[in-house]
Amino acid sequence: MKPSHKPASEAPAPLAPSQTDDPPKDSILSHVRTIASAVFLALCIRTCVAEPFEIEGPSMEPTLLSGDRVVVEKFRYGLFLPLRDHAEVSWSNPRPGDVVVLRSPADGVDIIKRVIGVPGDQIELRDEEVYRNGKVVATKPVSKCSFGTGALQPGCRVYESQINTQTFRFSTAFRMFDAFSERVPEGHIYVLGDHRDHSNDSRNPAIGMIPVSAVKGRALMIYWSSGEQGARFDRTFHQVQ
Repeated sequence: MKPSHKPASEAPAPLAPSQTDDPPKDSILSHVRTIASAVFLALCIRTCVAEPFEIEGPSMEPTLLSGDRVVVEKFRYGLFLPLRDHAEVSWSNPRPGDVVVLRSPADGVDIIKRVIGVPGDQIELRDEEVYRNGKVVATKPVSKCSFGTGALQPGCRVYESQINTQTFRFSTAFRMFDAFSERVPEGHIYVLGDHRDHSNDSRNPAIGMIPVSAVKGRALMIYWSSGEQGARFDRTFHQVQ
């Protein structure tokens, strides 16, 4: 019998180029396009749809407390681009009672206030009351102030008020106004803070009537809240009224 011969062991096949080379340029470009698209979409949502806003200070107590984070509806009134002091185009006016974020004419910072008067309204402050078109904006006492700055003010009270169909609450210890009477001009609104004693609003001559083009959006909902004692879970997901 002839001796059997085992075949010589074959050399390992070289790895395919795709296993040793860097990822192809097409793959890198695809990832870059995906990331860029995601960033662009996020910017569009923040610019045109919704934007987060953090409350600082007591000017909107009891409706909003310092440390509340709210979602602001951006497309309600117009198109307000980043790094701009006014809307590029406005297509509707805020309604009386709306809580809006706006760019302050006094110093260019964003503030949040409640709309009291719209174009054509006659706004008067007298006898410790707010009058709109000759009629007092009805109020009734609800309780003592038990929150934030209001709790530290002797005599601070919470009042319930209504403008048209919008019911809301405000707080004050003083209920004192400098006499004022003026008609809201076209393209403007008159705003007040819900904590009347600590609010830089249309009562300040440096702010006055607010151009509608300065309004960035309407506050919709509290999505998170925290204070000195930590998270305030009882305030999260509350609608802003």
